Amino acid sequence: METKRAFKELGVVCFLVMFSIVSIGLVDVEAASAPKTIKIGGAVSFTGHFASGGLESKFGYEQAVADINKAGGVYVKQFDKKIPLEVILEDDESQPTKTVARLEKLYNVDGVVVYLGGYGSAVNATAAGIAEKNRVPILAVSFGLLAPHQQGYKYLFSPHTKTDFLLEATFETINTIPKPERPHKLAIFAEKTDWGEELIRLTPDVAKKHDYTIVTTKNYAPGTKDFSSLIIAAKTAGAEIVLGLPRPMDGITMMKQIKELDYNPKAVFFWRAAGVPLWGKNLGKDGNYACYVSNWDHTFKYPGCSGLIDA
Repeated sequence: METKRAFKELGVVCFLVMFSIVSIGLVDVEAASAPKTIKIGGAVSFTGHFASGGLESKFGYEQAVADINKAGGVYVKQFDKKIPLEVILEDDESQPTKTVARLEKLYNVDGVVVYLGGYGSAVNATAAGIAEKNRVPILAVSFGLLAPHQQGYKYLFSPHTKTDFLLEATFETINTIPKPERPHKLAIFAEKTDWGEELIRLTPDVAKKHDYTIVTTKNYAPGTKDFSSLIIAAKTAGAEIVLGLPRPMDGITMMKQIKELDYNPKAVFFWRAAGVPLWGKNLGKDGNYACYVSNWDHTFKYPGCSGLIDA
């Protein structure tokens, strides 16, 4: 079985952007006549370390808007008619500080009534705070961090699975391996971010419930070039499973070095990195058999899936 390279945000966007917009309607619009368009927008990574995933999200948003507008737009009860969507996307350069500036501009200058989230938990956690301040609903499609959803935000909506569910799915997947061959010793490679810290905090209880043992936990800074200390520690500890949530290029570098150091875990789960097209393009056969958790996959049989693949 080869590593699946799926455009993981796209299917979710095409259905849930529509749901979000229809549900909230026009926010704070008191015009006597219908506007020409409903403006929605977001800060998405076109450049920087999140670009490989951000460009997928950009495609998904634009495809969703095109599909909705092809059907006439969004029905607004206030005006008893459908109104086309107008999407405005700006590059956050994979930096939370730029996310703040872009979202404030979209709200104060462009007048968007709905925010679309970026790619990655770091930028989305920042965006959620801005959405709450401006009282603008945000749909964050690539947002696995659980903690912000426990803070009482009223304007944050996210269809993405969260850390607790991702852990359950990971271990339940490994549980499908027959017991005589099933690996049980786990190494955690956690980046030094809020999401990495959450991974470290939540994994022990879930691993114990499923009868897995954590034999090593190592941190690294995003953008690290040498992961040999993490890999050697896992290899020395006899870890048969590697679990991490690396950014795409970090995960690709990790996998290259895992191969170079002749480390052969029975299972590798890199939740983000293994799910982007760059994984296969950069690693070839060395990327085979790595696993990730996604909201969408090209093998699904849902209505519209084949059309999305063609697009």
